[in-house]
Amino acid sequence: MRKGHHRVIIQNIKVVLDNKELWLEVYYSPSMKKTYMAERPPGCKGEYGDGVHTFIITTKHLGNMSESCIHDLLTSYGLLISESTVSRIARSDAALFHGEAEAIMRAGILTGNFVHVDDTGARVNGRQHFTQILCNPFFTAYVTIPKKDRLSLLRMILMGTELQFRFNDATFELLEIFKVPEKVRQYLKEQCTGRTLTEQELEILLKDIPSDNRNPDQLYRRIKEAAGITWYHEQTEVPVIQTLVSDDAPQFRYIAAWHALCWVHAGRPIKKLNPLTLLFQEEVRRILEDFWNYYRTLLAFQQDPEKFNIEDLRAQFDKIFTQKTEYPALDKILQSIFDNKEKLLVVLKFPQVPLNNNPAELGARVQVRKRDVSLHTMSSEGTKSVDTMMTIIQTAKKLGVNPIKYIHDRLADNVLESLAVTLLKKVGLPT
Repeated sequence: MRKGHHRVIIQNIKVVLDNKELWLEVYYSPSMKKTYMAERPPGCKGEYGDGVHTFIITTKHLGNMSESCIHDLLTSYGLLISESTVSRIARSDAALFHGEAEAIMRAGILTGNFVHVDDTGARVNGRQHFTQILCNPFFTAYVTIPKKDRLSLLRMILMGTELQFRFNDATFELLEIFKVPEKVRQYLKEQCTGRTLTEQELEILLKDIPSDNRNPDQLYRRIKEAAGITWYHEQTEVPVIQTLVSDDAPQFRYIAAWHALCWVHAGRPIKKLNPLTLLFQEEVRRILEDFWNYYRTLLAFQQDPEKFNIEDLRAQFDKIFTQKTEYPALDKILQSIFDNKEKLLVVLKFPQVPLNNNPAELGARVQVRKRDVSLHTMSSEGTKSVDTMMTIIQTAKKLGVNPIKYIHDRLADNVLESLAVTLLKKVGLPT
């Protein structure tokens, strides 16, 4: 007895050469003394078509293959291409996306009330650099810089806008926090109050600062950081990060108006304790249980803030992290967590701010895997190309855009809307 049909789909991929032979008309103009050749059809620029360009850039940055492996793969399919040409195409095609990567970062900061940040090591021509990862649910941006101090971070998030230095009450509050000597602060008040200086103007002024500081470079850096942060918060040329979510690395402090610390990082020192005595082991187990129970309470608060009393939550925090145990090393960690109370409890003011920095750490893994395959980049151009393509691909994934189709569109037709526009539309902001 016949029972109908059973539908089966067999998925397959076929990669074949698709060479074209073109006969282009050639004319010579005696009056102009110049030879003219007919234009090539779309998709036939240079020696290789758009498909080859898309294949190279997606296998390198989406498939995380080395250029030598890409070359081996292409030649195995019968394509005549050199390894140096693969490298050149990868760099030149990535350069087409530099402007889009910057637009993604600008739009990404605009889209949310918070931005995650983390960094991981990167080698550039054998020298140590640092790849900064900025992200939220709508974007991920990568920027590799030689240093990871506050001034370098400020210049990075200004995206090419020249850093300036503003002196007002907020600046002098930061100078006091940064432990700049009183006589230096007084001198700056007399000379700079109400002024905005370029870096060159500030450098000239710093030479006349009355100070017997044995480390003037550190003093000058602190002054620049305080004045630069103040100017960044007041300027309107680039969007300002309102809340920064990070670990407690010092370079991330004071960059944003609000600094939310990662609870996973805060609890890690407790988990690392490995006491030998049973009493101490029991204390660590009990504190970890309190820690994660409170963390789960904050997660519940995020889901329905109206059900919780904020003052009760703050009191509960105090009760957990001011208690004294029988284990001095554990008490020291509890005190350090309590000292960061306001940063850990930013969520009570802004429930949408995440409690951990996992998205930035996941973003950092992409750079780490890239580093596993290619130990380092050889030039600033190559480094920027890697940053740009990681930004494009990871943001496309978050926005539900097929990265291969998007990259091919940019190399061929250029009809799809930019990721930055898609990103702004997703959150209802004007484009």
